[in-house]
Amino acid sequence: MQQKYFEQHQHSDIDELADIIGELLQNPITIEDLDHRLIAYSSHGDSTDQARWSTIMGRRVPEKVLTRLWKDGVFQQLFSQKDPVHIPEKTEIGLGKRVAIAIRRGNDILGYIWAQEVNCPLTSEDDEILRQAAKEAVPRLLQRQGKRNVERDRQKEFLWELLLGGHGEELKLQQKAISLHMEVIPPLLVCTIEVLEGKGEQVHQLLYPLLMRDKIYSLTDGPQLILLMQHPKRKAVTEDALVSYSEQFLEASMSKLTDKFGKGNVYIGCGRPVRSLTEGRQSYQEALQMNVVKRLFPHETERILRFQQLGIYRFLPQMKNWNKEQAYKNNHLAKLLYYDQENQTNLTETLEVFLDHVGKVNRTAAHLHIHINTLSYRLKRIEEIMQIDLDDPNQRYSLYIDLKVMKLE
Repeated sequence: MQQKYFEQHQHSDIDELADIIGELLQNPITIEDLDHRLIAYSSHGDSTDQARWSTIMGRRVPEKVLTRLWKDGVFQQLFSQKDPVHIPEKTEIGLGKRVAIAIRRGNDILGYIWAQEVNCPLTSEDDEILRQAAKEAVPRLLQRQGKRNVERDRQKEFLWELLLGGHGEELKLQQKAISLHMEVIPPLLVCTIEVLEGKGEQVHQLLYPLLMRDKIYSLTDGPQLILLMQHPKRKAVTEDALVSYSEQFLEASMSKLTDKFGKGNVYIGCGRPVRSLTEGRQSYQEALQMNVVKRLFPHETERILRFQQLGIYRFLPQMKNWNKEQAYKNNHLAKLLYYDQENQTNLTETLEVFLDHVGKVNRTAAHLHIHINTLSYRLKRIEEIMQIDLDDPNQRYSLYIDLKVMKLE
């Protein structure tokens, strides 16, 4: 029968639990919350290494330790498995041998227990002690988490305030961020990630290790995950540096998401970097506009991540409204659409692909999987039906824009 190590300690608080685990393992213990803030620690005598000492003094795990553990895949293991993770010594960051386990409630991680392996080696029996300790820690962390959740809700309200606008002065926003223990340091930009037939929570769960690693603030809104992107070093950097970092992060995210949801089912859009908190709404609106355009033009915008890269596509919604106000329609294009409908042909698609490929017949024929002679016949027929000259740049540009605006209808 498996021994129950904590049966006599049901009413101990989190500090007492740390000491009990330390006595059972004969090694120093620290217990942290999800954000790596110190909750409790056992007595340690003279056997504490620099990493543990810095954690106790600073009440949080040092950034250089967290960064190294992320790079070495330690947190990825803690997220993916319920068993303790044995961590070798890393002298360059002052970290001795460790065994760690995530404190879980269902699929949610509440925090971590760390055992410094310094007084004696930790065995498979000790691993079982840590498994039971992680279960014992759950109700104690949930009690603490109640207060933490109130702060998290206030932080979410603040993020929505940044995204939706209607707020006051820059200084007041900065002061509010500080009061909520949030580091929000411009430049910043907003990105939205959306998965077809998916939920923002699913995207958040999949990207959680990356979000935690880089301390990215996020919100979910139905199918969307919204990210407030800042430089992970939390210092004022150039806008180009922020854009470069954001692209690297999003490429890594896209790889994970396409593996899970399939290529062509993920839409990512980023607004432009802004230099103040009061401009957060502008970046958010641009990110939203990007996702709308990317859903409508998936092929044309497949490789585009940033609002600045949209080119003519960012003007299309405004052009649609202008056309409506002016009761405008392209009569040449209307003739081709009518012909396709009456004759069950698809010459409109041929025209669009031809214009997408800047009039290059070889590339157009290859894309449509037809012989170049077939393409030439179709283009001649299109000119006859529409009564236009496809060599005329003015007519060509006009048709290209009107074809794209038509997709917005």
